[in-house]
Amino acid sequence: MIPSRSRKTWSVIWAARSSPLYRNSKMNAPWATSKPNPFPPGLSFWWLLAGVFTGLLFLLGMQLNLQWFAFLFLGSLILIASLAVTDKKDYFLILFVLALPVWIGKHLDFQPSPYGISTFGFPIHVSFLPLTALYVIWAVRQVAGEEPAPLSTRGLLPLAGVFTAAAVSVLGSTDKLFAAFDLFALGTSILIFIYAASEIRRRRELRLVLGLLIFSAALQGAIALAQYLTGSTLGLDFFGAAKKLYGYAGLEVVSRVGGLIGHPNNLALFFDLMLPLSLSLLFCPMRGRTRFFLAVAVFLQLAGLSVTFSRGGIIGSGLGVLALAVFHGARRFGLIRAFFMAMAGAWLLAAILTVVPNPIEKGLTRTEQTVPGRLRLTGIALTMIRHHPFFGVGLNNFTHASRQYDFTREQVVSAWNSPVHNLFLFIAGEIGLVGLICFAVFLGQALMALIPAMRAPDPFIFSVGGGLFFGLLAFLIHAQVDYSIWTQNRPLWFFLGLAMCMWRFGRPATATAAPQFP
Repeated sequence: MIPSRSRKTWSVIWAARSSPLYRNSKMNAPWATSKPNPFPPGLSFWWLLAGVFTGLLFLLGMQLNLQWFAFLFLGSLILIASLAVTDKKDYFLILFVLALPVWIGKHLDFQPSPYGISTFGFPIHVSFLPLTALYVIWAVRQVAGEEPAPLSTRGLLPLAGVFTAAAVSVLGSTDKLFAAFDLFALGTSILIFIYAASEIRRRRELRLVLGLLIFSAALQGAIALAQYLTGSTLGLDFFGAAKKLYGYAGLEVVSRVGGLIGHPNNLALFFDLMLPLSLSLLFCPMRGRTRFFLAVAVFLQLAGLSVTFSRGGIIGSGLGVLALAVFHGARRFGLIRAFFMAMAGAWLLAAILTVVPNPIEKGLTRTEQTVPGRLRLTGIALTMIRHHPFFGVGLNNFTHASRQYDFTREQVVSAWNSPVHNLFLFIAGEIGLVGLICFAVFLGQALMALIPAMRAPDPFIFSVGGGLFFGLLAFLIHAQVDYSIWTQNRPLWFFLGLAMCMWRFGRPATATAAPQFP
């Protein structure tokens, strides 16, 4: 017989256990004593694992080649991992910046061609996956009215002129399909520019992007140095890395490296952009540990640039770094003193490089006779521009069309099968002087947008503005003596977008603080 007091106590306990508040309480949940679930409510880890396994079986069953398999597999991993991330914009931004200088992608509707062209299909790069997600996040926030961020219109008018001239050139081209491939590539590059110019609006995002770019450049330098020391591609043929490249008309074979980008000259163009920026940030106030890692990154980039043996890259980066030294020195010592100090340092460095054997000296004294071939290609390009002055011969049609203007004894276009090694002549030849003028105005606006940052009292903004300016300058110097696939050079278009967004950070209202980097 249970006493009446005990019966009353048990009835109270039973009523409490039966209440909805108790049933929904975390104390009654089976996961209350386990680790927090990193996945959204109702989403099982095992279902995700089963989905990945099923997707792998599907891809393998379709017998896709390696690049398509890697592209789709990475895409599925990116999508699944995003489900467990709180700040999805930062997540996709990190993936996007890290993927920019790495070639993992595929050409849709691939078409072989006997001519030296840049685009063999509609190029789909792995960086387009996070870029698409970033645009979706941007659109959703705009519709929802969360943190309204209007589209940056700086530079869009001349850029629209470039795209219009390119589209008109497609209509008059000989191979319209290949021209359409390159027009698609130009459109995706413009999307990269627009996002960087419009959506990198906070100092935290700028620091994040810069840190990722420096890490990526240091990684490229370390891989290039390892390729040079081992004399192999390190198994990176998947990215287009080549152990040996032939000189002009097969006169000499030169061992060069391409990192994760593939071609040595394209890798050197990436270092042209990154080396002045990384070096400029060393002038910022920062913690000792951060300065050490940044100095290591600068060394790896310099080593990577050296072993590409790219004369244009070494000269372009050298002039960019020299101008950067004058820029920073002028703020501390005055312009005249900074100029003479920089020139004295340059002469001393040149004397050391000519005496001590090193990759830079080897790269500058290469003898595979590419210079005469490039000069002949320049003459052919000028002849072609005179015959097609307004809208050129069409995107991706330079090599095909230039053969009828090759009157050289060596028939250099047929022997080399390459476009002219000058960015401005290349653009004028394919989309005409109309497109070249619009592109030059666009470049001018991008460089002018950096001037407020280069005058900012904040040493961080000052250093970033100077680094971007002289990095773009080094790239343009190199591009006047080398072949640059400008329609799909993703790091270049991202840097141009960063340059456009820096006017926002350089305004007096936003450039008065002086924080450490990072």
